[in-house]
Amino acid sequence: MSRAVSRLLEQLIARARERGMTQAELAERAGISAVGLSKARHRGDLRASTLARLAEVLDLELTLAPARQRERAVEAIRQGRFFGLKGRDD
Repeated sequence: MSRAVSRLLEQLIARARERGMTQAELAERAGISAVGLSKARHRGDLRASTLARLAEVLDLELTLAPARQRERAVEAIRQGRFFGLKGRDD
């Protein structure tokens, strides 16, 4: 079971809900069964091509990013390093 796949599916399903789409509607538009999507969500196992179709239905694109990129950016902003501002007034 992949927690990364489960998290990704949760994000896709949440995005669908934001757009007023049920999980079943998302699955249907992506060409998979609602039961199949539900099982994949709980197992954390789904082919990359199916993930890409789910994203495409939502006008999203799957991309890879360095691990913990968001957390590092938030920390840099808190420390005043994100825009190179630290030390200007020091």
